[in-house]
Amino acid sequence: MTQSISIPVTFQNILVSVKPDASSPNGYSVETIPKIPTITNQNTVINYQIAEDGGYPITFTGMTVVPADNGQLSAASVSVDGQLMTFNDLNTTQMTLNVTLEFADKAGVKFAHDPQIRNDPQG
Repeated sequence: MTQSISIPVTFQNILVSVKPDASSPNGYSVETIPKIPTITNQNTVINYQIAEDGGYPITFTGMTVVPADNGQLSAASVSVDGQLMTFNDLNTTQMTLNVTLEFADKAGVKFAHDPQIRNDPQG
């Protein structure tokens, strides 16, 4: 007899807007919506998606996290076209994680943005 197991999975989608900005040190302004997501469910899949690029071909190249050995976030996976970056959040410990999103433009210029993720496990 086969037994069915139900494991709930929650998805948190975060939209990323990247626009050229001559006044910015890296030449681009980056905004995320939500600005600081609060993750309340365990085993949450977090998707950062470039939703607006100001007409410039911008791609994700990866990310770093502080603290690095946090026991919460998996390694990130970047989609083939570079428009989506996905990782899992175990979310078993209340903490704030400092994430650095890494990008590159068509010319290969690399830049970064450092939003946060707030883990607040419920239950």
